[in-house]
Amino acid sequence: MKITKIEPQKKHKNRMSVFLDDTFAFGIDAFSLYALKLKENDEIDEIRLREIKNTVLFESAKTYAANLVSARSYTERGMKQKLMDHTGDEATANKVLAFLKEYKLIDDSDYARRFASDCLNLKKYGRRKIKYKLLEKGIPAEIAENAIEELDCNDVEAENLEKLMQKKLGGDFDMKNVMRAKRYFAARGYSFDDIDSTLRKLKAESEDGYSC
Repeated sequence: MKITKIEPQKKHKNRMSVFLDDTFAFGIDAFSLYALKLKENDEIDEIRLREIKNTVLFESAKTYAANLVSARSYTERGMKQKLMDHTGDEATANKVLAFLKEYKLIDDSDYARRFASDCLNLKKYGRRKIKYKLLEKGIPAEIAENAIEELDCNDVEAENLEKLMQKKLGGDFDMKNVMRAKRYFAARGYSFDDIDSTLRKLKAESEDGYSC
């Protein structure tokens, strides 16, 4: 096979179209074209063509991934799925992931810490739901547990639960209202022990004449 033509693409100024035997073969960015030393009238065999296409695919996937992480954070699992959808090639996806991790563009531990902090401080979730959400996003269990442990959330969790429960109950300790509140806070990830102790505290304060 011979490279019969190399020309700039109309819609992408920094990319070139490469033709083999007068038929379009692949697109490539200008830097990769130079790095691979491709030029018109070069003869290319199947092995060389496969190497070129692998390089082109990797560079394209790397650029795609870099654009994604510049807009928002991704877990390793989330990014791999994006790369698989983009390339359809697991080897390329893994190679790009290794590159992203090497340069700390993907870091599950850092992602877990920041996500856990937002769940605790902004969404007011209990630690059980925080862990569930981390696992749901593909964060390994050990990393999820470490992130929650580093957060040292006992005091904040207790304060959040008390404030939320005061608002939820509105001073009404009727059995139906209490059971509804228990289910609600259990679903938000608070432990039954913490829920019960907070209920007892608020009820005692109410009975002693404190405003709820």
